[in-house]
Order: sequence, then structure tokens, then C-alpha cells
Amino acid sequence: MTEEELKRKWKSDQAIFARWGEVIKAEVTEKLAEAGKDPMVFFKIQPEPRLKSEQSLIDKAFYRDKDYSNPYAEIEDKVGVRFVVLLLDDIKLICDIVEGSQTWDFDACKHFDEDKQREPLLFTYQSVHYILRPKTRIRGKDGDIPTDTPCEVQIRTLLQHAHAELTHDAIYKSKKAVRPIVHRTVAKSMALIETTDEFFSVATKELNFGPIEAHQIVQRLNALYYSFTGIQPHVQKSTLIVLGEFENLVSEENIQNIQEQIVNDTNYAFLAEVIKTRYPENAVYQQSIVLFVYWMLITKKRRLLESWPLANDILEHLATDVGVSIFQ
Repeated sequence: MTEEELKRKWKSDQAIFARWGEVIKAEVTEKLAEAGKDPMVFFKIQPEPRLKSEQSLIDKAFYRDKDYSNPYAEIEDKVGVRFVVLLLDDIKLICDIVEGSQTWDFDACKHFDEDKQREPLLFTYQSVHYILRPKTRIRGKDGDIPTDTPCEVQIRTLLQHAHAELTHDAIYKSKKAVRPIVHRTVAKSMALIETTDEFFSVATKELNFGPIEAHQIVQRLNALYYSFTGIQPHVQKSTLIVLGEFENLVSEENIQNIQEQIVNDTNYAFLAEVIKTRYPENAVYQQSIVLFVYWMLITKKRRLLESWPLANDILEHLATDVGVSIFQ
């Protein structure tokens, strides 16, 4: 294939590759949302399919000593989609989506965990790369996507992406010899990035996992709330603020106490109607945390008053509900 033939072929095929990139982006985004993640927040750079420029394609096919026998077919990154996330654990979630899809076959052509196993002393470019091709011909109103259409998918953390952006053109595509000191500096920066990524993951786990998560407190309070009122509760930030402030009181035993002393006690059955009456206009009554606060007002009022993290008028209303004074 000559350069002119490759140019003509690429010009005629670009729309196909663009559609294939969009299919991949759409499915990964949809599956991520189904997993309970907001793609607009989860992705630190919004993914967009990127077509290889004609100049870059010509350069790779004919001028980089790649020894292609059929360059157009063998170059697999004519379109690419990059997913940039915050944490190493986030990479695994995208990998699971990619590998679980029924839309495409995948070739896992690069994974930095495998690179580290092969060369544990080497600190270099890190990313996860897949080549995806449709399992079957995809038919659409704008045209078909054949099964031999590849797309390169890259999955990186934000720090890995910053490293790649800084070094890729400067080193990988350099037209001149790169001095050893530059390679050494880049390797040191990658070592630092790898360490920082791991620290971020550890810190996030510590922040997001404790007694509240271990005992599924929110879910159990929600279940008690629904059984008590027949209404589905909402989880808002104030729920987490209150539970976080009294985390040392969050336990399976105390959830059982709330059930026995509030939900199952006929003396407090009237509270279900109080909650339902005030539900439409007061966000506190829409949250299952209201049961936790009722219980503390009745059994641990002093502790509650010492550390109440929200506005006092909220507590005054709830105290009135259970016939407790917060001014004594």
C-alpha cells in the first residue's frame, strides 16, 4: 500500500472509526452509571473518541521502522478512547466493564501491574491499554461497523495521565537521542507518581470505610425507617454528617436498640405519623437519620447535645416530637 492509497482509505473509513469510538464511550459510560457512579464526576477528563491524524498515520505506517507488512490493517490505534480516573481502584472498575462487555472482543495489550511483575525495578510509563473490536458487525442508520475495526482504549489515573502528557511527545516521539539524565528523571517521577497513587487509594479507603460502612448502618436505618413509616427515605449529606459525628455509637447493637426502643415500642408509634406529616416540607424527616436522633434524645441526650453538628432548631423540633427538652 502506497501513501496515497493509505490516505484515500483513511479518508473513506474515518466515519466508521469515529462511530466505533462513540459506541465504546457510550457503553462504558452507561455501565458506569448502572454501577452507581456519576460519569461526570468519576471521569476526571471527559472521554472523547480521538481519530488519528492523517499525518500521524502516514508517519507511523512508513517512517518509524515498524516493519509493517500491511500498515493500514496492523495499526490498531486509528481511533482511541481514553478514560482518566482518580484512583487505582477506579481503573479496575473500568477494566471490569471493558472485559465484561458482550459488544466487543478485547485484547489486553498493556497493563502496568503485569509490567511491574516482569520488571519490578523499572519505573516507566503506566497505563492500561486494550484493543477492542466488535464481536459482530454493528449495523446503524449512519452505516455499519465491521468486525475488523479496532479501537485502542487507554485507562489511567490522573497522575499517570499527567506523566504521559509531559513525557510522551518529548521522549517517545523524540527525533534525537535523549540523554540518560532525562530518562533517570522521568523514572524518578514515575516512582513518585506510583507511590502517590497508592497513598491516594489507601487514604480514600480509610475515609470511606469505617463502622458506618462495615455495619451497613445507613442501609439498616433505611430499612427500619421504611418498615416504620412505609415511605422510602432519602440519603443526604446531613445523614452522613450526623453519623460521622457519633461514629463511636454506630454499632449493630445500637441499631437493634433503635428498633426495640423506637420502632417496636407502641409508646412511640405516633412518631411514624409525625414523620409522614412533616416529610413533604422538611428534609430531616425525609432521612432515616431521624430515628437515630430520636433514640439519642431519649437515651443519650447529654452526649447528643455535646456534639450536635447541625443547626439547633433542627434538634429542637425533633426533641419536641419525643417530649424531651434540650434546655435542661
